Amino acid sequence: MHFHFHSIRRARFVIATLLGIAAIGAPRLTFAQTTVTLDAPGSELNSDMTIRDGGFGSVNYSGSDSLESKRSSQNYNRRILLKFDTHNRIPSGAVINRATLYLTLKGSDGDGTKRPIAVYRVKRSFHGDATWFEYTNGSRWSAPGGDFGEKYTTKYVGSAIGASYLFDLTQAVQKAVNGDYGSRYTRVALVDVGSPGSSSYRRFHSSRSSNGSLRPRLVISYGAAASSDATSDSTTSTSGTTLRVMQWNIHKTKGSDGRCNADRTASWIAKLNPHVASLNEISYYSGYCSPNADQGATLEALVERKTGRNWYRKFVRANEKEGNVILSRLPIASSSAHQLSYGRGVAQIRVVLNGRNVNIFSAHVDYSNSSWRTTQINQLKSWVSGFSSPRVVMGDFNTNPGTSDYKLMASAYGDSWVQAKQKGTATSYKSNGATHGGSRFDYVFQKGLTVKSVNVPNTKSNGVYPSDHDPVVTVISVQ
Repeated sequence: MHFHFHSIRRARFVIATLLGIAAIGAPRLTFAQTTVTLDAPGSELNSDMTIRDGGFGSVNYSGSDSLESKRSSQNYNRRILLKFDTHNRIPSGAVINRATLYLTLKGSDGDGTKRPIAVYRVKRSFHGDATWFEYTNGSRWSAPGGDFGEKYTTKYVGSAIGASYLFDLTQAVQKAVNGDYGSRYTRVALVDVGSPGSSSYRRFHSSRSSNGSLRPRLVISYGAAASSDATSDSTTSTSGTTLRVMQWNIHKTKGSDGRCNADRTASWIAKLNPHVASLNEISYYSGYCSPNADQGATLEALVERKTGRNWYRKFVRANEKEGNVILSRLPIASSSAHQLSYGRGVAQIRVVLNGRNVNIFSAHVDYSNSSWRTTQINQLKSWVSGFSSPRVVMGDFNTNPGTSDYKLMASAYGDSWVQAKQKGTATSYKSNGATHGGSRFDYVFQKGLTVKSVNVPNTKSNGVYPSDHDPVVTVISVQ
């Protein structure tokens, strides 16, 4: 490991003492933060290369001074593979405050149009001899072009030579150092996910660039390992004391006009501007709304494009056709999912705001079978209780206030609409705050926080509603 002072590059450690308060009235705590830059070719940046399809599928490009992406016809498609040594360079269980990949554009065939380049997890431990067909000599990918897991982020890349692009890999590195994937190396692929076209070609500097300042680098800021009870406040918090959350059953993006329109749904998410959105009825390669795609990934990319910033996603596939998604513009410190009975599920993320860990959940329980609904709510409550407070539990609970199922939640959590109404800060274009016809089915329950306001906005535009449910936007104070 090489230390950086002034002009020395490679792995660089900057130890900063951060003073913070875990809670009002709590003792003053001291946290250490370390910043590391991984960029040394062959060691810290273990592998970086282009893979190319068709007749070039067996060609290894690990010696090139360029990393290339393109989506076009066969023989022209190109993807970028990167592997960073977070196994030896980052302590196991460290809390990742920020991890940013820096790439510098070297060339393009662009006409000024920005290309969506997504970052995916690479499931296989590829080596420097990887190609379109093989992750190492003699061992083939399950599918030509690479074996990929979840998508972490999407960046829209223009054509200006010399421009630097920053890709947020906080979630990727956190999961890697946690050992969630077995290997603790961070392995990612950059893939153009736009429409095929001759102007899609983008070329970045590789680790073989003669100019060290233009080489790829991963800058990671981390703190001490998280405590086992998940109550540590040692992560660097996002500034601000207000959390804006939204609950919305998007009905697979099918509006009151009978049309599926993900762009319309994404526009409303961007307009309502939550920090975190709980979305129900997300299609997964099913139905006529999204037969060939993961609708959650589609919405994430659209919202990123409309807001011009990175978003993060946690998906629980509750059954074969659909599930719940949490979209967050706050970095996700950790996440998980849980299956409920009868084809339902719940997604969970933890974010850090104002020095506090906030656990956030998205659920959707059954409509037609009341006994199933009761079972699912009890299972949800039981699982959620294993996470530290404060908690925000959002979802379509398919039951009206005052029912026994409603009371299962309301007896343990505050109903944000009720709390805001008592303060005179609950607003809705319907007098009773209904979210589905005349019923209030969608809830934002919370525990350990203070509700500032709730709004059920009118999303009707040009005579059309984007869903059969209305969103619920709740503003919460995090002190």
